Amino acid sequence: MLYNYNVQSIKMENSPKSGFPWNFTTVLTKDGYRYVKAYRMKWDPVLKKSKRCLQRHVGRLFEDGRIKISPKFSADFPEYAGDDWFWGIDKKPVPEAQYRQDFPETPGPAPEDEEACQQQETLDVGLTWAAVTLAEKNGIRAHLHEVFGKEMGEELLYLAIFKLAGGGSMMTYDLWRQKVWLPKCKRLTGQRISEILAAVDGEKVVKYFRLRHNRQDAVWEEIYKRNPALRGRPIEYALDNTSISTYSDTIAEAQFGHAKRDPDLKQINYTVICDQCSGDIVFAHMYEGAVNDVTALSDILHAMTNAGFDLDKNILVTDRGYSSLENIQKMINLDLKYLQGVRFVEDSLKQNFERHKESLRKNAFFSSKEKAYAFTLKEPWSQNTDYGRLKLDTYVHLFRLVNREDETAVFLSEKADEIIRLKNGNKSIPQDLWNNYRRFVDSIKDSNGNSKWVRKSSKIDEAVETAGYFALRSNSISDAFEALSVYRQRGMVEQDFNQLKNWLDCDRLRVGAVSVQGKLLVSTIGTALRMMMLNSAKQMEDRKAKLVIPGNSMDRLLAELTLVRAHKRNNANAWIRNSIPASRRRCFELLQLSEPPRRFEM
Repeated sequence: MLYNYNVQSIKMENSPKSGFPWNFTTVLTKDGYRYVKAYRMKWDPVLKKSKRCLQRHVGRLFEDGRIKISPKFSADFPEYAGDDWFWGIDKKPVPEAQYRQDFPETPGPAPEDEEACQQQETLDVGLTWAAVTLAEKNGIRAHLHEVFGKEMGEELLYLAIFKLAGGGSMMTYDLWRQKVWLPKCKRLTGQRISEILAAVDGEKVVKYFRLRHNRQDAVWEEIYKRNPALRGRPIEYALDNTSISTYSDTIAEAQFGHAKRDPDLKQINYTVICDQCSGDIVFAHMYEGAVNDVTALSDILHAMTNAGFDLDKNILVTDRGYSSLENIQKMINLDLKYLQGVRFVEDSLKQNFERHKESLRKNAFFSSKEKAYAFTLKEPWSQNTDYGRLKLDTYVHLFRLVNREDETAVFLSEKADEIIRLKNGNKSIPQDLWNNYRRFVDSIKDSNGNSKWVRKSSKIDEAVETAGYFALRSNSISDAFEALSVYRQRGMVEQDFNQLKNWLDCDRLRVGAVSVQGKLLVSTIGTALRMMMLNSAKQMEDRKAKLVIPGNSMDRLLAELTLVRAHKRNNANAWIRNSIPASRRRCFELLQLSEPPRRFEM
């Protein structure tokens, strides 16, 4: 559509050389011809948005990038007359010299199989560029190159990004590769992927994570610069374990365990340690599937210390699954700082809660920030050293979490009522529901001698009475509310497993003993990249009120990034990125990244 303006009167004013804000675009006709159009934007005070107010026909765009400027446009704007003009990297007409500089005529390397690995004309560039940039920025790429060599390290990174992008079977990797940008677009056959995964062994995995751990000193030095008050505070490492089912009979560590899902499959146990501040995974360890958390902690600690991990600056944060007096003694003997959730099974712990229950209801022991009451006790321990036994005091922090009793009463009553409804209706009850909550219901006889199901109120009352009670042990954090704050941050490592098992398709292993270490490493690196993105986005949300994660969902944020695309130039080995809307630019700002470049090569 052409607007009815007096073109002659504004001819020189509209000239790009005079500073007129021309925008350029291309249109495709039904006959397959492509033309360049120039337009300007004007603010509409009624609609309160910018809209086009003037459009001019520039000329035809040919497949080689050349623009045939129309006589009318070149007459009105003489600066476009004479020279050969081309469609430039910034989507505007540029002289041939500039075009040749932006798009060298030398083609890139020919692919191994032209038909099988031909890149698509339009590529998704946003997510892969962000992932590669973060991997470079955070040292992941360099560490992979150092441990596995430049070529294989790069390939492992691409496989991890494939998982980050939601990739399923490795056999579909090459189809995904054809529609995204990667720095080196090399075809990976199924055989080559198997060779890559098989080349990853336990020794190399430990070496890689040792590099990740050692890097945390530099990471935290930057944190200390931004927040000097944190200097001297131990670096918090959250530790947790998950079980992963496997179809393989060749993995020595695969054993039948207490699987909540797929109990007919063997499983391995997989532990990761996560820096609670950065979200980075600094250690991972695979071990036998039948070993529980309490028993496994000692082996995990020895695996780290034997691998040369210096943990003097760290504090290990573990949940109640690792709670035991033996594990506390082990960490004290290894001179490790710890913060551990305590299971409500120790008689001495129950006695301490009974002794101090009045204090746990007084305002003097309440934190509005943590929404909890707290009372701290000193607990004497002995440390076994080469020079004998040393006596030392540690801390037991007792907590009563507000509103937890009422929440538990409502929750257990709802579960009991659900069982009663199904029982009285002669309907089947889900096994998990029955196993977890059957102690809160009972079958009785009514006045007519008929059986009916009712709540077992005494059992619910017993559970509610201690529902708000919670305890932590530590040998380094003396302040109860500081300890509670640090412990709550360990949710980061639980999110790691959520990503690892659900988003990255690692809840079941479909590889054998030869490739298991490689598959776990690839999925773990993909998880680390996603967690770094989440951590960065959360930090930016706290700093800038107008920056929010789209839909409060990392899935949504990653999907927004994939919509940033680039189109191939017909006569050059390069793809030109589309303009990015403001809402999508904020996604890169959330990740603390600049906009992707205009021009992509492979």
